[in-house]
Amino acid sequence: MDEFFGKIGAAAKRAASNVATDVNVAADEQKIKGYYQSLGKLYYEANRRGGDLNGAEFMDYCRKIDGLQRHIVELKNRRDVTGTYVSEDDFVDVE
Repeated sequence: MDEFFGKIGAAAKRAASNVATDVNVAADEQKIKGYYQSLGKLYYEANRRGGDLNGAEFMDYCRKIDGLQRHIVELKNRRDVTGTYVSEDDFVDVE
């Protein structure tokens, strides 16, 4: 019985970890959307003024977006999907 509860506890921990990962990914994706919006506004203003469209501010936003995209990939790769499957040995006949 202890083994059964151990398996349930481990599955709950994996599920909580995966939910936390999903929340972190969603937060990073939201930041990326904000950076895209800021980058678009910066581009529009620079283009309107006839300014440099390849300046340091543009590169700063691009670096931030690239970093967040890498972080999202790392989070998704670390996601624990092992040990979550059920086998016939996990069931017992109740009489």
